[in-house]
Amino acid sequence: MGRFVHVGALARPGANRWRASLAVLAGLVLLAGTGCSNQTIWMGADSSIGASPAPGSPGAAGPGLASPGGTTTAGGGHGAKTGGGTAGSTGGTGTGGSSPNVPAGPPGHTPGGPSGTGRGVLFGGDFPLTRQEPQLGRRLAIVRIYDLIGQHFPDRREAALMSQGSTILVSFDTHPRHGPSYASIAAGREDGTIRAFLDSVEQAAVKYRLRAIYVTFEHEANDVSRHAGLGSPAEFIRAWDHVHQLATGAHLDWNQGGRLHWVLILTHWGFINKSAWSYWPGAGEADIIAADGYNTGGCRHPSHGRQDPPVSPASLFSDVVSFAVAHGRMPVFIAEWGSVAYPSPGVRVSFIHQMQAFVDANPLIAAALYWDSEVPHCNYEINDSSSSLAALATMGHAPDMQGR
Repeated sequence: MGRFVHVGALARPGANRWRASLAVLAGLVLLAGTGCSNQTIWMGADSSIGASPAPGSPGAAGPGLASPGGTTTAGGGHGAKTGGGTAGSTGGTGTGGSSPNVPAGPPGHTPGGPSGTGRGVLFGGDFPLTRQEPQLGRRLAIVRIYDLIGQHFPDRREAALMSQGSTILVSFDTHPRHGPSYASIAAGREDGTIRAFLDSVEQAAVKYRLRAIYVTFEHEANDVSRHAGLGSPAEFIRAWDHVHQLATGAHLDWNQGGRLHWVLILTHWGFINKSAWSYWPGAGEADIIAADGYNTGGCRHPSHGRQDPPVSPASLFSDVVSFAVAHGRMPVFIAEWGSVAYPSPGVRVSFIHQMQAFVDANPLIAAALYWDSEVPHCNYEINDSSSSLAALATMGHAPDMQGR
């Protein structure tokens, strides 16, 4: 099986920070911003299907597009947050570790809390977006990687990114249609392979002086069609619990003095239709709640012969924030987001500005990663659009987006 790697680099605030103005969130929510992959081997886009709620319904933003996890009023964004290590906080300097190369806090305490971040949001994306770093005028703070169970970590490209200071959000997933099944994982039949992978991730974090590194088992498990035959939601939870216990048994987790932070990644639609509750392993098993969602313009259904109106980030991700609030105000990652191009370049530019405003209005959001890639019928790449790149650069230079 091929390896699907999408990665990014630890942000160091540049000398020339641009202060971005927040765009006004607007637009009717007409269709779900779902991703596009329908291949046997998944390439990283949210592949759920569904209709987003209409304005005024549960999950849709109200006037001003203030969302459940934050406010659009003055002082409500990330710049007004205080430090601390409680769930939902992104204050502090990062995770404590056991390496002599990295200052360590006492076991069980991490200034950055479950998210492992400082005061700002981690600005990042997939590996293709790292090629746009010169145009963005900065390194990515976090990069998305997709690995399969049994593959080696890190490969040369991953090692190079970490050596440049990148932190990573890495999946280790089953082989599509080939398993292993959730029951097999929960029964311990894959323990040697999974434990070796987790050890390698921890060792890489120590070697490259990363205070925090992020892992997720079987991302987008709520995409039932892609996970057919692997097991039920309850079996997924048992498998997740077992994998997490392998890490805690080896003292690899951030609250044990290790570097690993656990991110549950589901499609955004799972939070809208409430199926996410069936995949929730518990606050003791996951540190961060994350979602993937896109402004697709209807690209998943090209046969209808027209492009659908854009959706808003609030319509995609407000229910993710609500879920995090309901679970003790846990940190949130927007693990994949993006927009297809429209005949008018201003549409995608507006979507990017709206995302910047949405992140700023919701202090629980600790990371946002743009998915700069293409799957059949759906192209989220922004390298062919100078205006979209400029909008993303503006977002990346905003004071609130300097997390590390």
